[in-house]
Amino acid sequence: MKVFTTCTRDCPGACGLNVYVVNGRVKSITGSRLHPYSRGFSCSKASLYHRRRLYSGSRILDPLIKSDDGTWKRISWDTALDILSEKLLECVDEYGSESIVYYQGFGVRTALRLINRRFFNLLGGVTTLRGTLCGGTGQAGQELDFGVRISHDPHDHLNSRCIFLWGRNPSVTDGNLWRIIRRAVRQGSTLVTVDPIRTLTAKRSDIHCQIRPGTDQYLALALSKIIIEEGLHDTEFIKRHVDNFEAYLELIEGFSLQRLSSITDVPESMMMELAGLCSDGPASMITGWGLQRYRDSHMALRFIDALAAVSGNIGIPGGGVSSGFDEYGAFDMGVTLEKETRKISMPLLGRELDTLESPPVRLVFITAGNPVTIGPNSMRTLEALRRVPFVVMVDHFLNDTSYASDLFLPATTFLEETDLAGSYGHSYVSPVNRAVKPLGNSRSEFWIFQKLSITMGIQGMNGSEKEWLELIASGLLDYYGIEIDELLRKPYRNPVPEVPFSNMEFPTPTGRFTLPEEITPEAPETSMRLLTVMPPEFIGSGEPKSMEGLLRIYMNPSTISEMGFEDGEVAVVESKTGTICAILKPCDDVRRDCAFTYRGGWLSKGNCINAVIEDMESYPGHGTPYNETAVGLRKIRGSGGSDHSAH
Repeated sequence: MKVFTTCTRDCPGACGLNVYVVNGRVKSITGSRLHPYSRGFSCSKASLYHRRRLYSGSRILDPLIKSDDGTWKRISWDTALDILSEKLLECVDEYGSESIVYYQGFGVRTALRLINRRFFNLLGGVTTLRGTLCGGTGQAGQELDFGVRISHDPHDHLNSRCIFLWGRNPSVTDGNLWRIIRRAVRQGSTLVTVDPIRTLTAKRSDIHCQIRPGTDQYLALALSKIIIEEGLHDTEFIKRHVDNFEAYLELIEGFSLQRLSSITDVPESMMMELAGLCSDGPASMITGWGLQRYRDSHMALRFIDALAAVSGNIGIPGGGVSSGFDEYGAFDMGVTLEKETRKISMPLLGRELDTLESPPVRLVFITAGNPVTIGPNSMRTLEALRRVPFVVMVDHFLNDTSYASDLFLPATTFLEETDLAGSYGHSYVSPVNRAVKPLGNSRSEFWIFQKLSITMGIQGMNGSEKEWLELIASGLLDYYGIEIDELLRKPYRNPVPEVPFSNMEFPTPTGRFTLPEEITPEAPETSMRLLTVMPPEFIGSGEPKSMEGLLRIYMNPSTISEMGFEDGEVAVVESKTGTICAILKPCDDVRRDCAFTYRGGWLSKGNCINAVIEDMESYPGHGTPYNETAVGLRKIRGSGGSDHSAH
């Protein structure tokens, strides 16, 4: 039997998949040509999903309660729901519903997960999250410029004469976009990658601009300066559709090209070349999440937006600044019955759990997330969660967050569910079709919250999966004149513009594009900046078996040597936040002032890099500035006969 479904993992692809089932078990997974965007593509993470997760020997298939001695005990669903119901009602009665924190992670963001939020709003409205661990900062910046964050259809990049990949590595993290880009290059487009690391994408680009980390706004300013001073700017667009040009011009005049080159560590000759490519458009700017991992990432996006504006690349095919899509953009958010309630910072979770009062936090409910591993300052988050009287998590594995949890509810995988999936990498809404029955006693989040509402006597949660999906996707169904069964058969595109702002209308207060009037002061140089990136072999926090072994830190060979270390030496990596032991590996692709490593390792396995990442929050956007952390190296006592720090 072949089942068409969609990958729901935290990835921009949301690829269509063919799942082959024999005797009730998944035998293989391949890409499906039925999906009009992914068109048969499937990465190894999806094709091996059934082996690594669905049938993993580490997967938990029964509800568990933690005993007083810290061990887990298997219980029935009836017992688990009774315990949870009692705890939730106790919180509401004694402290109010905002004493409950609902942490909805980014592991899965499908349509039926909106019903989770409906449940908590029917409960009275609980404390929820503000901010993100990924792209909220950049979105906030673009909303200041355009009034809304909206991207060009990925296939529109085929109309570009030049494509800028700014802090993005699609050859590793977005295979579908990479195929489109490679096609554009074969058609004659010039590919430019701006990245502090010489990534696989950078190596396959025509130009790699190996910028100093965190100085992207200054590079964008430099290119705009050249374009304007050379008289290559789009005067008509600026006159008719742009606010703050005089203030922006004054800002540009305050910087010499020499100074901007010094700040960014980009040669003036390369700046001139890149400015020429921008002005000789159409040129598209595709920004990544790496660009948004700094304290002032919103300004980087703002100045890239400004570069697109002055060079005449707004509202035209093959142009624009594309940073992602809203995976819930095609869905009716009214089903959540959203309430104005207290928010807790996702980037500062540990800190705020400890300090919230009136009411204090009495229960944390976590779905689709592993905040101890994925969020910054892992130890602070773990310790804060341990101080919460009751923590419940819904997951597949006992991960780092389980060490602070009291109740574990076993979740189904997307191969065991029926749902709809949007995407933050394209504009299609795609079907999620159950390929096999839920293993053991695992249950979907939809089932859990419906059963919990019955146990607690909460009205307004009844209805089948299809009935709720029909309501959530009603706008899309009405637009195409189809029934829910048809949408569960094949993907349909959310009818957003393929080329945003082609009508030159911007939903800003003035109806015009807004240029920035100031730039963030230059940040002081740090001893060594730590950059963390997504590993090629897994998504998010991975699977238990993929977490074995010491973390590897990659540095320029000359930096390792100058600091008194050797290739393969185990060193202590330390920051203001914490320490971790790691193997030092030389890598010519890393700048001399940086180190980089892969994120997602587990604290319990000794390879969670977020143990040293400082917990900070960028504003606006409430993002997570992972890349602001500076680190040093220290010899392990007995290694080389000394114990000293190197910076």
